Amino acid sequence: MEQEEMDVFLRITMHRMCDLYFEKLKVAMEGLSQQDLWTEPYPEGNTVGGIALHVCEHIARSCLRLKRMEGELKLHFENFFPKETLTAEEIIAMFEAQLKEWRLLMYRYINKEHVMNEDDVHQLYHLVEHTSYHLGQVIDRIQGMTGKKFAFCNHGLNEAYLRRKVESREV
Repeated sequence: MEQEEMDVFLRITMHRMCDLYFEKLKVAMEGLSQQDLWTEPYPEGNTVGGIALHVCEHIARSCLRLKRMEGELKLHFENFFPKETLTAEEIIAMFEAQLKEWRLLMYRYINKEHVMNEDDVHQLYHLVEHTSYHLGQVIDRIQGMTGKKFAFCNHGLNEAYLRRKVESREV
């Protein structure tokens, strides 16, 4: 991948995760009751809170990989859907803090302080894809429980917004 293409890929990745996905998660989860947050949708089904914490852990794992600290990765991540008693606001804060660490790492790559390799590109693409999948689950479950329809596209959280962020070269 040419340097300019890599720069665009990194900016899209960073803004999609931090400015699009996180904002959608925050809007969907704000004010969610403990019951809605931690009720299994079906026996042994993952809760909204558990899914959000799973994604937060996935971002933490991405940080370890980008720092070349794979040896610290915990096993059995695929089953990490904790059942906690955290509030929606606490989960949002944890998610935001984890994204802040991840964003700082992305800045280092965008600013060419670190060199991105092919494995990193695959890992980042997987992170975006994995986050998107689980974000869809969270939003769908919240809409089903609360009857609330978010219409993110109609409220500015859409691809046009993302493109403006990327093209403005905001970091």
